[in-house]
Amino acid sequence: MKTKTSIQLSKILGVLIGFPIIATLISILLSSQPVISGIDLKSLNSFLDAYYLNYVLIISWYLLQLYIISKILKDSNWSWSDIGIALSKKKMIYSIMGYLIIAFGLLIFIEMALAKSTINIEKLNSIPSFSPKTTTARVIFVFLALVAGIVEEIVYRGFAIKSLMSHKVNKWLAVLIASIPFIFQHGMRAIDSITGNGIWVGWYFVWGIVFGVIFLFSKKLYINIIIHWLVILSAMVGILQAIK
Repeated sequence: MKTKTSIQLSKILGVLIGFPIIATLISILLSSQPVISGIDLKSLNSFLDAYYLNYVLIISWYLLQLYIISKILKDSNWSWSDIGIALSKKKMIYSIMGYLIIAFGLLIFIEMALAKSTINIEKLNSIPSFSPKTTTARVIFVFLALVAGIVEEIVYRGFAIKSLMSHKVNKWLAVLIASIPFIFQHGMRAIDSITGNGIWVGWYFVWGIVFGVIFLFSKKLYINIIIHWLVILSAMVGILQAIK
């Protein structure tokens, strides 16, 4: 579907450069566990300790991204369908409900498996930090995955690719360009990977390309969002490696 006007290049760059920078700064802030508004993160209780507060802040940042994109679309006379969001509100609600059923079904399976098993503490400590290690963390992670899957596809596929194409950027080049800020959307994990073995940079870049190609062929984001949800949810299964 052709749009009436091109989105201002300054706004596109603001999103593709500004969003990853902010995500990285948030990642640095949270990893350093500073005092925020006079609250010592190390002294918070089990629900509001630094780990859970991280999730709350990250979810809040995703929602802010969604709001900013909606404002840019409105100011540019674009609609959500112009960037691949063509589902009605009713179908979107059904999709989210379907996701929650699958996600909590996986959560229940994991909890039942853990309840009947003995945990190897050494293996537990070796599991990457993004894999939630407690029941509360996994519940919050379900909602984080819900928001992240939707917002990252809207920002780095629908908005990024379509807005670049509106400036006559080749569609394949647009996919490539959009995949680079997608890497740094993931904060310090991507930055650390650059100075290490580069595995996460490659992981995010490849998925950025794959999601971009899927979007070009489908012209809709719902397939991307579903796959993205499943990829993120797979991190929850990592805890099963700690079972003896």
